[in-house]
Amino acid sequence: MQPEEIERTLISSLKTPEHLNILRQKYRLSPRHFPYYTDEAQFIWDYIEKQGTAPDFNLIAATFPKFKYTPTDSFDYIAEVFRKDFVRRGIYTTIEGHETTIGKDSEAALVGIIHQLQNLQRHDDMSRVVIDSEAMNRFDAYKNRADGIANQRLWWGIEPFDNYPVMMLRGQMVGVIADTKVGKSWLGLKIALTNYLRGNKIVIVSPELNRTLMEARVDTILAYDSGFPISHEKLLYGVPGIEENYQKYLDTIDKSNLIFYLNTPSDKFTVSSVASIVKTDKPDLVLIDGIYLMQDEEHGSQSWEQIRNICRGLKTLSTEANVVLLVTNQTSRQRESNESNSVLPQANSVAYGYDFNRFVDVLVSIGGSRATPNVREVAIPLIRSGRAVVGAYPISFDTDTGDIGSTVGEVPPMSMAGFNI
Repeated sequence: MQPEEIERTLISSLKTPEHLNILRQKYRLSPRHFPYYTDEAQFIWDYIEKQGTAPDFNLIAATFPKFKYTPTDSFDYIAEVFRKDFVRRGIYTTIEGHETTIGKDSEAALVGIIHQLQNLQRHDDMSRVVIDSEAMNRFDAYKNRADGIANQRLWWGIEPFDNYPVMMLRGQMVGVIADTKVGKSWLGLKIALTNYLRGNKIVIVSPELNRTLMEARVDTILAYDSGFPISHEKLLYGVPGIEENYQKYLDTIDKSNLIFYLNTPSDKFTVSSVASIVKTDKPDLVLIDGIYLMQDEEHGSQSWEQIRNICRGLKTLSTEANVVLLVTNQTSRQRESNESNSVLPQANSVAYGYDFNRFVDVLVSIGGSRATPNVREVAIPLIRSGRAVVGAYPISFDTDTGDIGSTVGEVPPMSMAGFNI
């Protein structure tokens, strides 16, 4: 059977919601994986989800008169045939898509190819987790987690969050959203550098900033946290007055575990290039400053589809590599035109569709403060599991001195300051 015939037969054979679940869960397929009959697949798929059964022959013929409806009762067989053909085409497409990179950097190409081919793997019995029925085994596992939580936890550097049991753990994808120019890049840097000072290896990927701007921001935050505050403006523009503290800071700091990329190794800002960085540098946390600058290797036609593909790849990478991916994103244009930057953005304010929120484990929101330009309000409007953080909290946000993240005003009423991890 030719690929087009295989695809048409499988689409024609979809009858029940169980068939859709098999394609989704076992074969990792959706309507977008049917290139020859995408509209027909989407129509039948949506109809089954809404009605619980497939549309009859007359409805299909009236809606798609050129579609040759050829159902078979051997659904499992034709699904397996389609899966094998889909994987074969996917392997060829992946190799062809990396031909240029293979010539420039074979190691980066290898990582990218492996990552994309892993996305072709289906969910079979090897991925199932069997829950042990013996209570003592589960209790021992809990004790091991409790004893090792200090090794898994990373810190926010934001007092209201660190005073709550909202832990940032390896393997998580953490999102930061804000309006343009509010300071999401500064906040991302503060979180990353807090963990650098705690001995973790940090990688920063920021195509928006040149080397001078990046080094000035890093030095300003680290100098303040090291006890030798300087002025970001004076440092950036070479204004006298910070020489003594800057020299003391430079004498004490060791940046061997701090790496930043202005361009990724393959010159393409993709999930595969980030995976290459993770493989090479083996960091504990990666700050990806600007998911909207990344390229979709699956070539989604719409911006929301591209973000969904990128987020799915990043979440898979964070889990498989056991690394925190801290990712910044913008709010929607509609919000920016209708609301003041002093209004804290909610989860539904995220740009390019809601899929960004679906994949992050924790979503951090930052907004301006009506009271003073050196204060921001932060919140966690979405968290995948654990105790929700209710309300918004003002923090210091003086980018000239590097004083970012301290609680402003009273300690939040739900503070867990005495909670020892």
